[in-house]
Amino acid sequence: MNPNGNVINLFSESFKFTAIPVWIELYNEDPKSKRQYCMVGLKDVSRDIQVVHPLSEFISSLWLGRSFNTQRKHAMNIASFMNFIIANRISLNINYFKDLNLEHGTIFLNILSQNKDRKTVQLYERTLTLFYKWLTDKETISLTPGTFIKVEGQYGSYYASPFGTINYPQYKPTNSEHMLPLKYIPLLLEIAILVARPIVLGLYMQIFGGLRVGEVVNLLKSAVRKSYSNGDFLVQLHSNNLRSDLKNSSGSNYVKKNRQQVILQVNNWGTCLFNDHISLYNTKDGSGALFVNRDGNAMTAECYRQYFTKIKKVFINFLREHGDPKDKLVAVHLNKGKWSTHIGRGTFTNILADEVESVFDLAFMRGDKDPRSSLAYMSNTERMRVKIEEKFESMHGEYIPMLIDRSQKR
Repeated sequence: MNPNGNVINLFSESFKFTAIPVWIELYNEDPKSKRQYCMVGLKDVSRDIQVVHPLSEFISSLWLGRSFNTQRKHAMNIASFMNFIIANRISLNINYFKDLNLEHGTIFLNILSQNKDRKTVQLYERTLTLFYKWLTDKETISLTPGTFIKVEGQYGSYYASPFGTINYPQYKPTNSEHMLPLKYIPLLLEIAILVARPIVLGLYMQIFGGLRVGEVVNLLKSAVRKSYSNGDFLVQLHSNNLRSDLKNSSGSNYVKKNRQQVILQVNNWGTCLFNDHISLYNTKDGSGALFVNRDGNAMTAECYRQYFTKIKKVFINFLREHGDPKDKLVAVHLNKGKWSTHIGRGTFTNILADEVESVFDLAFMRGDKDPRSSLAYMSNTERMRVKIEEKFESMHGEYIPMLIDRSQKR
């Protein structure tokens, strides 16, 4: 991009903006370590070739030290906006970057409002606000000094939107499921053992530890420790970049926040599943990953989700075909709703909700934020674990998974 904001052959249907992941070697502590960043790419559609575009400076200048997911979100928003500009360049009378103005952003956001939900449109608006300011600071476009006004909000300062009136879509009730009824957890684990054994331990860690899918697939065997006092697991969560061989690895393969996380031991299920898992699955790629695919390589989030989808289908069909009338209604509800691996984290939150003494305990247990010391919190985990086990004891007349029988025989 030259000082006048002109890019030769930019606004042509032969080109398409993309969000492009790139791996960069870090020569600090570990000379072999790599980290993945997400940049803005420009793809030659006719030749199927893409390169990192200078607009990537916008991403790196604001979010270089942030997570891959954060970079990817903003890069995809910019790519969508620029592709809209390319597709409508004639009607918008745009030939170069310097031709961009606020009206173009307003039009884009209003068109977006016709197909996206309110929250998504607002996220795009935030990205575009920073993008237009960045272009102004680079003297690529000309906007008046008072265009960007910084205001104080609940979570800190931010720039108010400079765009015109946006007809945001109305808030709509979500059809997403965030938690599974407690009584069905043993059944879900039993079905997972039968149809998707490589991830059943991960499913347990999500339900009784609140882990996200990216945190599960980033676990190393060496990162899992067991407490000899109560049997709870303590796992070290860190983005280990176990599949740097995949150029288009999804942002969901990353740990949102590096931390130590407690996985509750309930009725000895965790120990049983962990021992079975490490005896059955070993890495062949030297990564030391806890979860592996059928080839022995570190498992990706996409692979994990494929296993989970299989569990989900069998679980719903079982309730529909073998459950009582209430189970059949639950099956219909779950079949219509949207839910995936994240339901484990939501279920974990629901399990703890009645047992924690404060929101600070819950936040720490979920790995959101620790406002107090770890030692102060750990004193409460034993009480919560006992309460949770008592809840499941009352349900053993309904579902008793095979893993309970197996743990009693050992």
